[in-house]
Amino acid sequence: MKNGLILSGGGARGFAHLGVLQALDELDVHVDIISGASAGAVAGAFYFSGHKPGETLKFIRSYKFYQWARFLWRKPGILNMEKIGKLFANYLPDTFEKLDRPLIIATTDILKGELRYFNSGKLIPAVCASACIPMMFEPIKIDGSEYIDGGILNNFPIEPLFGKVENLIGVHVNPINRVESRVSFKNIMDRSMHLALDKAVREKEILCKVFIEPKGCGDFGMLELGSADKIFKVGYDAAMEQKDQLLALKK
Repeated sequence: MKNGLILSGGGARGFAHLGVLQALDELDVHVDIISGASAGAVAGAFYFSGHKPGETLKFIRSYKFYQWARFLWRKPGILNMEKIGKLFANYLPDTFEKLDRPLIIATTDILKGELRYFNSGKLIPAVCASACIPMMFEPIKIDGSEYIDGGILNNFPIEPLFGKVENLIGVHVNPINRVESRVSFKNIMDRSMHLALDKAVREKEILCKVFIEPKGCGDFGMLELGSADKIFKVGYDAAMEQKDQLLALKK
């Protein structure tokens, strides 16, 4: 395969992935395989299901956060993914094998404390598991274990593509912007987690033929679903800034 795409996690910042995919479509840069975590897994699943990035943006934007989940007060997570999974079932095939191209999804087995990749079998449980933000969502049960956000152990899952593709295209939507005054209370957990993960991303960045990190994503919180259109444009613009490098991948 020629071009492999790595899509990081990032919550609402994942709308930037859709902007990047929109740019790739306009530039006619073909993606042969995607490895994604969390929001990147969702974007990859919709893209390889044949949905245009703009269509996916419209779908996700049309549902309010509170419509996606029902409250669970006595379980390990405030919300669950049941409604989200049912919504996804209207747009995604039931198995990986029915996707247009190969997709690899990173998840975290919370019981074993291990990273697990899914690339075959049932698709929707794997997508939901990878996007299952800890403490916010109830873990997803698969094959007798429980899974949460793949970004916890690998927020930039480049490793599954080693030896499979000629070119690696990385999209990381969690830039560490410098804060001049103070970090708001609601953003402390978000920023702390990404500070911890950033070193690993820097080590992987140099392995990519093209690395896209939309700096504007740092202006948005991981739960700012209401800023979807703005984040989409940030991703699109960042990809187009590297138009020449991306077009070179077609040669």
